[in-house]
Amino acid sequence: MSVIAYSPKKVDLFFPARGGNFFQQGLPETEASLCAEMIRLAYARSEPYFQFDQRQIYSVLEPLGFVCQFFESTGMPEGRGTHALLAFHDDPDSNKKLAVVAFRGTDAADPTDLGDDAEFLPTKWPEDGNVRGHVHSGFAHALRHVLPRLKDALAKVECRLLFTGHSLGAAMATLLASIKRPQFLYTFGSPRVGDAEFVSTLTGINSRRFVDCCDLVSRVPPESLLGTISYKHYDVPYYIDRKRTITANPSEAMMEEDRIIAASEYLVEYAWRTGNVGFRELADHAAINYATAVAADASQPKLAGWKLAVRAAA
Repeated sequence: MSVIAYSPKKVDLFFPARGGNFFQQGLPETEASLCAEMIRLAYARSEPYFQFDQRQIYSVLEPLGFVCQFFESTGMPEGRGTHALLAFHDDPDSNKKLAVVAFRGTDAADPTDLGDDAEFLPTKWPEDGNVRGHVHSGFAHALRHVLPRLKDALAKVECRLLFTGHSLGAAMATLLASIKRPQFLYTFGSPRVGDAEFVSTLTGINSRRFVDCCDLVSRVPPESLLGTISYKHYDVPYYIDRKRTITANPSEAMMEEDRIIAASEYLVEYAWRTGNVGFRELADHAAINYATAVAADASQPKLAGWKLAVRAAA
């Protein structure tokens, strides 16, 4: 039995796209794995600035049959702010038409993202006079940067639609799902987004909320925050344990026991090595660790009617 790859490296946590090697086996067999690669690709930026590296993204997606639109904050210094892409797979076979909205998560070098993460006090959602709960104000602020243009683009989509994101990007994908319902919502390392009333607006949306073992981000903000809001997750966790296998909705006791063992093992095996993240609670948040675990899980929903592509992206 092959061992599922795991990275403790700082570069994979803080620069998720720098390692490249996207879609090495072509199109994955499952939607979850496709989305896990899309969220890594969404971090591709024109370093040292933050705008999408559109050339790199096109070079990856075009050989797989996707065309792209990009949605980014405007008027921000160095291209900071919110970044989302809409990848559309158009095919004469209607079963193979697919659109994926992928949001970039927190870029540790972008103070705009860090500010949105820290702006945790609740705000009414949405701000259209029809309040459906309260959400994390920073996440809402980040989505608003691109929401009008995204809504216009999505109004023209008439095929299977997936939303996905990692970290802050997962929060924005969840918020968007309350406005425009996708066929499936895939999130990776998502923080809690809103209260129970907000979560109720997502009822009936198919989803997979992946939580990688000790990932600290998936456990913030705390459920009870200064008496102002009770933050909730939408749907059950798909938990990636310390052995890199995925279990749907395990007990809290099982996850807690697994995390204690995982954190201890990490300190012995990885934490002290140069170039590694010091704590598993952070290392497990790396997008690559979600991607490798999800790619190895054949139980996830298949790409409807698709066969595994034989050519890899550049």
